[in-house]
Amino acid sequence: MTETAIATQETAQLQEDLMAFQRRLRAKRADHMLTPTQLQALGHLLREGSMSLTSLAHFEQVAPQSMARIVAVLLEQGLVRRDPDPNDARAGIISLTETGESTLAEDRLRRSSWLQEVLDQECTEHERELLYLAGKLIRRLGAASWREAR
Repeated sequence: MTETAIATQETAQLQEDLMAFQRRLRAKRADHMLTPTQLQALGHLLREGSMSLTSLAHFEQVAPQSMARIVAVLLEQGLVRRDPDPNDARAGIISLTETGESTLAEDRLRRSSWLQEVLDQECTEHERELLYLAGKLIRRLGAASWREAR
């Protein structure tokens, strides 16, 4: 097997491992019945602050029409609010509500608690340190590919 084939195989295995872990982590969500995309939108609003629907769609890499449907559900549940955009009367600014923040915090706490428990049970201190570093690398790789897509 060539070095390229081995690297490709290792990359494919890493992708499968990350996806399997993500599915497991998603299974630990709180009982709010929000979809992963809805949670991601809430997370972007928490990290980046209020923004237009178009900007939120860009962050999520979905069509503005898709984001409009996501935001409509979040509005209906009181997790976000839509205020007039002072620069564009036709647009609105989407903001996280207190209910949205608490829902997101509860969800993250539940997942983080599960993750901490698994890390404590299954990993050595050195393995945990490696995973924390890998997390930083994965975030950097994701940010680089997002910047390229813009």
